[in-house]
Amino acid sequence: MQAEIRRQGLDMARGDRIDFKFCLNWHAYEFQNDGPLIQGMTDDGVPTASNDIHSLAALVHLMVLEHLELIASEDGGMTVLGNVLKDTPRHLQESCLVALEMMKFGVLNGEPFDAAQPDRPFPENVQYPQAPVQPRTKAVLLLSRVMSLVPMKLRNDMWNADVDFDLAAFHSLVRILKRALRHLAEASLASILLKDLNRVKLLPSGFMCASPNKNDHLQTPAVLPTFMLPRACMGIVVRHFLEYRGEPMGFQKELAQRFPCCVQAVEDLKTAFVFWEDLRRCVDAIAEPLGAEELSEDMKAATEVLYGQQMKLNIKPH
Repeated sequence: MQAEIRRQGLDMARGDRIDFKFCLNWHAYEFQNDGPLIQGMTDDGVPTASNDIHSLAALVHLMVLEHLELIASEDGGMTVLGNVLKDTPRHLQESCLVALEMMKFGVLNGEPFDAAQPDRPFPENVQYPQAPVQPRTKAVLLLSRVMSLVPMKLRNDMWNADVDFDLAAFHSLVRILKRALRHLAEASLASILLKDLNRVKLLPSGFMCASPNKNDHLQTPAVLPTFMLPRACMGIVVRHFLEYRGEPMGFQKELAQRFPCCVQAVEDLKTAFVFWEDLRRCVDAIAEPLGAEELSEDMKAATEVLYGQQMKLNIKPH
């Protein structure tokens, strides 16, 4: 464990933590070099770890990854999904993992939602699009849904701007998935602690605290996976960006007026654009082996819409 921390250049005293990126890269390195981490993976028994918080955190992360099939449970090998996720930027790892899980369940797309009951359609005032929709409408829905998975930095952690009908429906699915993922992380931890209750003492205060850090809203104090329930704020701002038709010079001023609760709306937009690019990289890589060709094509078409607006308003990813 300590050797891998040194190999990856983490400084635990500086505040670096064990996370999914660390564990995926550790596992990939060990698998490629037949290292000790993967020895005995197919033997009978239960997973174990040294009696320190870093080893405990690593074991919980690895168990979650295995249950999600980002590490092969049969032989401990690498999977296509795990291989692409390990290269995602650290601050976007959890959002990307959630997006890939949404893709698994077939709910990451740009198709409008159907009414729960055919005889009770959506209210007319909502003006919700009905399938089939125009390519641009499909692209806007997909872009706003995907980028809504990235948190925004808000004043007083409040949202006092628009509510979007489509994003509210999409996030009802996101909430179900994230709660299930958090329960998986909690169950993995519980299975370890029940074998040795003294390990409870290793857990610091706020070990699964999902509150964003004041200095970096994309980080939390947690040492274990939290799967914080997100808001749709980023998706609403992205949609406004995509549908803006005014003068380019006036966009940032209008953005500040329209969303006064956002501390750094433009910077958060750029972060969301980086997330979109990275998720597209992942989907393109897994499209053929996992049958995600349709989503890959939809993302390619949506990217053209996004690039056009980025060039027009001169707001591009870092």
